[in-house]
Amino acid sequence: MSSRIHAESIAPSHRQESPAARHAPFAIFAAVVVTLLATMYWNAARHMYGGWTATDSYYTHGFLIPLISLFFAWRSRAKFAAAKQEPSPWGLVVLAGAAFMHLAATFLGFMVFSQLSLVPMLFGLSLAVFGVQRTKVIWFPLAFLVFMIPLPGSVTQSFALHLKLMATDAAVLMANWMTLPMVQEGSFIYFRDEHLLVGEVCGGLRSLIALLAFGAVAAYISQTRRWAQGFLLFMSAPIAIVSNVFRIFLLCVVGYFYGAETAAGTFHDVSGVLIFVVAFILFFTLETQLRKWAPPKDTGNTGGSGGQDERKDTA
Repeated sequence: MSSRIHAESIAPSHRQESPAARHAPFAIFAAVVVTLLATMYWNAARHMYGGWTATDSYYTHGFLIPLISLFFAWRSRAKFAAAKQEPSPWGLVVLAGAAFMHLAATFLGFMVFSQLSLVPMLFGLSLAVFGVQRTKVIWFPLAFLVFMIPLPGSVTQSFALHLKLMATDAAVLMANWMTLPMVQEGSFIYFRDEHLLVGEVCGGLRSLIALLAFGAVAAYISQTRRWAQGFLLFMSAPIAIVSNVFRIFLLCVVGYFYGAETAAGTFHDVSGVLIFVVAFILFFTLETQLRKWAPPKDTGNTGGSGGQDERKDTA
């Protein structure tokens, strides 16, 4: 009798589903969703890749953006699993809006809006499947994907020209303050019997776009209050512009004392790295001061999920 009871008690354990069987429906659903997204956005992704790899592209960092997003999503895995999963019907509304945006942009030939629609598409999918609470956990990895989408040339060319002229004018003004006689005419800087041409690469737009993405990451992981995080992100553009002005100023100084050929040669390439060194120093200096001026109210939940909680999750 006891052996029969024992056999009956252990029988249900054999009928329990294995982990693979429990996750099989979700795996199939995920495969279907990925296939549909790949089909919908194949053309947009192809143009996006072309924008990353084009000659003198402003988005050579585009390859890194999805990897960074995946990294922050992975860091939030513990909080994501702990959050309540309650699919929201609003996700379907967002999905419908993103699909309409994608189809309209594709039909009208506005490729950048087709690419941009991927971000709300992923947000809507997350809301519809995981719900509001879990979507709040991964909002930054999803929103950060916007930095991989190249702006159209009609926008970047005009903006790059104005940015280049502004940076060149500021650099020449600094050189004059340092008693180095120089004259600017458009993109040309004249001194002694030589001149420098500030090209598109030195215009500052590439570094501005890249440093905006870096500023978003710095603001997200910053151990400060919300307004300080927003201020750090806002300061990304001025920091990028100041760093580029400093680069052009150094080119002017080197050109004045050692000749335009030297300035336009090896030093020009080295200064391309220097601009990011200066920007990182300014970022970290500002963030350090903001941590003193605006420390987080609750040290257990800061940084928009990028703060101490995530470090606990990965410990």
